[in-house]
Amino acid sequence: MALHRGSPAAHTLLLNHEIASVITAMRHNAKWAMVPRYYEEDRNEPSKYDDAFRALRSEIFKFQDWRDVDPMIYLSPFLNLIKASDVSGPITGAAAVALQRILESNLLAPGTRNVEQAINQIVEDATQCKFESTNNSSDEIVLLNIVQVLGQAVNSAAGCFLTDESICKAVQAAFMLGDPVKKPKEYGDIMGYYSRQTCGAMIRTVFKNVAEQLLAAQAAEINQQPVPEPTCRYGVRAAVNILEFLIDLIQKGPSLQGATKETVEEMVVFSLDTVHAVICVAGGALVLAEPLARLVQVDLLYSMCQAVVQYSSVSVITGFCQTLLAISSYLGHVSMAQMETVLQRVLLKLADGKGVLALEQQEAALEGLLDLVRQPNFVHDMFVNCDCRVERANLFEEVCSLISKTAFPVSKTSVGPLNFISLEALLAILNALAQSARNGQELLAAPSPANELPFYADLWGPLVSGTHPDLGALADVLLAPHPFTHHHHHHHLNHTTSHGHGHTASSKSLTTSGSAALQEPGAVLSAAEVAAAEARSAGSATAGAGPGSTASGLATVGSGLPPGSGAGVRGVPVTGPLELRCAMAERCLKARIGLAVDHFNKDFKKGFVAMQAAKLLPEQPPPSTDPEAATAAKKLLATRLGHFLRTCPGLNKTTIGELLGDPDPFYLEVLEAYTTGFDFAHLKFDSALRMFLESFKLPGEAQKIDRIINAFGRHYYAGNEDVFRCADAAYVLAYSVIMLNTDQHNNQVKNKMTLESFQRNLRGVNDGTDFDKRFLEEIYYSIVKTPLRLSEPASMDVSEQCFLQLAQVSGTQRGLVLPSESGRHLFDTTMFRLIWGPAVHAMCAIVDNCTNEALIGSALEGLQLACQIAAAHELEDVADSIIVNLSKIPLQQLAQVPASARSDVVFGRDPRLRAVTRTLAAVINKHGDSLRGGWANVMDLVVQLYRRGLLPDSFCRALNGDGDGGLVVRDGECSSLRARRLALQRAGTANSGTSSIFKHISSFTQILSLSSEPTGNDPSAGRGNTNSIAAATAAMEAANALLSEPERAAVVAAEDCLTKCAFEDAFMDSKFLKQESLVQLVRAICGSGGPIPRPPSSSMPWDASELCLELLFTVLLRNRDRITLLWPRAYEHFATIFQHSRECDTVLVQKSIMAMMRLCQRLLPYKAADISEPLMRGIQLLSLVDEQVAHDLASTIAAEIQSLLQGAAAYIHNQQAWMSICALIKVIHLDPASYPVCLDTITWVVKESLSMLNYHTVVSTAVDLLERAVPDPRRGERPGHPNHISQAIRLVQSAEEWLELWWISSQSKHSPEALERLGFLAFKADTWHLLIGWLCRLAKNTSVEVRTGTMSCLQRTVVAAERLVIPPPGLARSLTELLLPLGHDLVKLMHSRDMPQCDVTVRELVRALSKMVLLYHTQLESLATFGAIWRGILDVLAAAAAANRQQGEVLAEALPEALKNMLLVLHSKGMLVEGWKDSEGVDLWEYTWRQTARTAPSITPQSIRS
Repeated sequence: MALHRGSPAAHTLLLNHEIASVITAMRHNAKWAMVPRYYEEDRNEPSKYDDAFRALRSEIFKFQDWRDVDPMIYLSPFLNLIKASDVSGPITGAAAVALQRILESNLLAPGTRNVEQAINQIVEDATQCKFESTNNSSDEIVLLNIVQVLGQAVNSAAGCFLTDESICKAVQAAFMLGDPVKKPKEYGDIMGYYSRQTCGAMIRTVFKNVAEQLLAAQAAEINQQPVPEPTCRYGVRAAVNILEFLIDLIQKGPSLQGATKETVEEMVVFSLDTVHAVICVAGGALVLAEPLARLVQVDLLYSMCQAVVQYSSVSVITGFCQTLLAISSYLGHVSMAQMETVLQRVLLKLADGKGVLALEQQEAALEGLLDLVRQPNFVHDMFVNCDCRVERANLFEEVCSLISKTAFPVSKTSVGPLNFISLEALLAILNALAQSARNGQELLAAPSPANELPFYADLWGPLVSGTHPDLGALADVLLAPHPFTHHHHHHHLNHTTSHGHGHTASSKSLTTSGSAALQEPGAVLSAAEVAAAEARSAGSATAGAGPGSTASGLATVGSGLPPGSGAGVRGVPVTGPLELRCAMAERCLKARIGLAVDHFNKDFKKGFVAMQAAKLLPEQPPPSTDPEAATAAKKLLATRLGHFLRTCPGLNKTTIGELLGDPDPFYLEVLEAYTTGFDFAHLKFDSALRMFLESFKLPGEAQKIDRIINAFGRHYYAGNEDVFRCADAAYVLAYSVIMLNTDQHNNQVKNKMTLESFQRNLRGVNDGTDFDKRFLEEIYYSIVKTPLRLSEPASMDVSEQCFLQLAQVSGTQRGLVLPSESGRHLFDTTMFRLIWGPAVHAMCAIVDNCTNEALIGSALEGLQLACQIAAAHELEDVADSIIVNLSKIPLQQLAQVPASARSDVVFGRDPRLRAVTRTLAAVINKHGDSLRGGWANVMDLVVQLYRRGLLPDSFCRALNGDGDGGLVVRDGECSSLRARRLALQRAGTANSGTSSIFKHISSFTQILSLSSEPTGNDPSAGRGNTNSIAAATAAMEAANALLSEPERAAVVAAEDCLTKCAFEDAFMDSKFLKQESLVQLVRAICGSGGPIPRPPSSSMPWDASELCLELLFTVLLRNRDRITLLWPRAYEHFATIFQHSRECDTVLVQKSIMAMMRLCQRLLPYKAADISEPLMRGIQLLSLVDEQVAHDLASTIAAEIQSLLQGAAAYIHNQQAWMSICALIKVIHLDPASYPVCLDTITWVVKESLSMLNYHTVVSTAVDLLERAVPDPRRGERPGHPNHISQAIRLVQSAEEWLELWWISSQSKHSPEALERLGFLAFKADTWHLLIGWLCRLAKNTSVEVRTGTMSCLQRTVVAAERLVIPPPGLARSLTELLLPLGHDLVKLMHSRDMPQCDVTVRELVRALSKMVLLYHTQLESLATFGAIWRGILDVLAAAAAANRQQGEVLAEALPEALKNMLLVLHSKGMLVEGWKDSEGVDLWEYTWRQTARTAPSITPQSIRS
């Protein structure tokens, strides 16, 4: 029949086998010795152990149901053998093995009869095992079997029936067998190791079961159900005893007699590892049992701190850190105060290298710290519950400072594991801070320390009682941002609509702030002026806010935010749980308290005043206060002051002691309030006294000490009345203990006080009775062993009283951890501000000094992460710092590339250089809007890459302006920057900065044929052309073909890296940059092209300046909506180039002119109202260009002006702008090649864009162009432009026609009053007069064609005066100032060789004068000057007649005819009569006929009358 495991028959066979095994072992000899010797007399000797086994063997086959069989029946023979001292080791071992197998089977299953007694008896007898020793190896095997029995008993199914005592015996026995201190030297290490492992397994089983019981009880209580029956007989008591045992091993290890340092460390490590396992197994259930939690919070942590200080080996430190990590994970929510103390006083000191002898120990401590900060929420919980708590240390800040310090490498040879661990810790913290940013949560801006409290709020009373201060009413005030914080940089002036995040209130205040610069039309503000305007705006917006007097009004005090919120980094309200907002508010108060503490430590009175001024302590009552109210207020102040001294950290303990001992009644109340801040209930007397005295330093004066100790005695008695019969007894005992401490620990005292003397001195003190002797004995030996701490402790010395006090705190609301998970966004900005500076510098130093690629990669990853966080928090300095520090690496390495090496090969071979460059590109492209001063380093890097021939061809995209091709002077220069650079160097104009890549290529270029040397006035002369760039490209390809395979791979790697970096994106996408970042980018571009003019020592090539100019052009065009912000710096840059045009490279000046003109052309249609005047001031800069340089570049200027006016003339609404453009045309039209372009430009303006604004300037320019078209016969070097004379004449005639048409149109659109109000009448008169003047000037030109066309236009202009309704004064002015002088001048020139056909010109002028009289004699007659005008006309005619006597018939007919017509009209109007006189009394009748006789003798008065 088949059997199965666990069946009755199987159990029978198992027992039978084990009985047989034991009997076999005993049969080896009569005395059950190891060697089988049989003596005749012993063969028949009865065996006392044999009989028991034989009897059992006969019974086992009778048992049917083993559950009904008492286990002691079949266990007793085995147990008797184990306890027998007269049995040899092998027999005992066989019995132990049998017990193991019985326990492994299901014989002792729950439900078996008397199983509880049986399992406990097994443990009892196993712990009392005795046997005769044979040899060391055999005995060791026996002991291992006993350990296995104990372990199997605890872990078996029946182990749940073990009692607390049995559990403790089993654990102690297992440990004793493997105790590294007490274990016999004869035994090997295997038994000790196995025993300790078995002991640890037993302990884990115990705590696992206890934890399950505690959790089950908790669940039943929560569900309001009956508590279930325990699953095990043992419980919390056993767990407490085991934990106490382990703690005792940690604490008393150093004091064991005969123990070596190695064995003690081994025992301590075992205890720490076991405690760690216990905490991991039991988990949070430990908190459910107050004795266990207290053991962990006080005894365990105290012992751990003592052990790690005394035995700071790597293994001890590791065990310490792992146990601390487990405590933090499972009990951290009730032990944050303890964690803070251990971290600050011990772990951070070890991690800083204090108290350790080797770097390995420091590394172990840092790894422990790393494990902690890696825990989810640990970093934020640490900040919220330590740094945001008034009474606790700034633990997060200290941790960040330490790991940044240890991460920072001292030199290139000092980078090691320490730096790597610290870097990982930094990355862990940064990743924790990045979570909110990744989730897209709105982050709370860092609160301003300038926010004042509106009223006093009690902080110290709640802290003493262990509750949170009520800061809900103050949180809105404390979390309000500063009126001008960093996020105000986003308020772009005058661009609120286009950018979508401007503030209406800010814009309104800016426009009404009275700033002349802002109110002036077309004004351009610099970045500094914008920032100042914003600051004034923010100040005016908050100027009307006054401090609130009630809690309900606090939400609007200085913040303008809704209640229950703070300001986010983007200026929007940020909310969060009230308790977390209060914690952040407490953080703000903590900074102020720190300042007050500094005052207190220097002068406590000033410190109190500072606290009262900051509304952190109640103010003194005024003298006029009611006496009772004043007394109450004074008492309140004393109470709060006592609480302040009790809870505020950082106070000078000597000063506290002096204040507490002061006899003034006020300070006596302070002492009372201070003493009541301690909880002495259920504390040992010496522990309470130690706790009290460690909080301050006892003063030296006996009376002060007496007052302080008296207060202690009263308070201790109040909390422990069962110990003393009166308060004086406690006071006397405390004083006696202090004296005993002095006696025992003062080296000058030779005869030390004995216990008997101490007891004798205190007889009858306890209200006439003696103290309990055991009570005094404990106090005596406690003081003898550990002195009272009356001075500052050592840096890593943490007393047990400290943990006792912290345990008291843990039981209060203040001691519980405030979870931060729901409000991490409230703290991230403040936390990141604390860490980013040292962290960034440490990571940059690692990159700079390290050669390990993995470490460099981690550091660069951390830097990018810091940038990402900073961008979310809108902190600009972070990206700047990273760029400044990282950019030094490629800049320095590229500058150090030897001439014999190629830069691209060096770059491709250096993985660190490529990784740094990629990181720089990522920061620039992703977080460029956070850059400020860092743009200068970016531009330095771009210029250096260009000079070294490393900028990829893809970078050319950044040089094409806004997609219009850019500032191209040489064909092909924007297709390959490498070829362009090489071609320019070959031309010999790049004065320095030659890259080694070009030196390599130069030898190949000698083979290639290049174009002939450029000559003449070609602006690009000497700078290369299409052929030279093509040749340079071919040379580079030839050079690359000679590279080795590794070198080619390096070149490919370099090109691939730089192409993927996409530096060009920073410039092409600059329109997405924030305002201040964009300003700094423009500033950096302008400053990176090298000094202008170049000093002799400068190494910057001119083509690098060209590159910067092209980038500036691109950025300006792509940011046309913010051009008013960028123009001031760009204007300065252009002005510098134009002012030093002679010293600058010609192509740079040429491209600057092109850039200026194209900017105007592209920007004026877009922002004419805002930028036209500043842009036109830029156009005026062109007048600064050197005359010779301007002559060389005239064709460029002419073409650009033509494009500008044809594209943007309609948007030039500034007269000065037109004057500047026309003045420039007047300069450049002197260049023969530029003249036709200038003439076409002005022709287009006259036809398409002539207006009142530009008429005078444009027509004046047209006149100049017409005069320039005429060859100068006196100067053979000016051939003129004869072919364009007719076009120029038509241009002037078109200007005259425009004036008539304009006036007709204006009359139809406006009333006479409007015409006068708008200035049209004055413009019409002035323009007509100017037009007459220009025509008169042209009438004296040497060209017959010009004079003919001019006189024709003049006559039309004279006739047009009637349609234009020119007033009589205007007519008279034209005659007297222009026409009559012209007549005399022409008469004088009639005989000049340079004036052919001048008589024809005079004829036409006479006809014009005749028309003036014929058409306007009536209007002129009304003028007082008409007589003079008439005399002048007669004089011109007479002079012409006189000059014509030797000429031809041209004037002979024209003069009499003109004069006759005028006389007839004057006669018909009744003006020409005898006695006609002018206002001066001149007889005009006589004068007229006298001059007529000279001009035309045939005309007489009679002929006129007839």
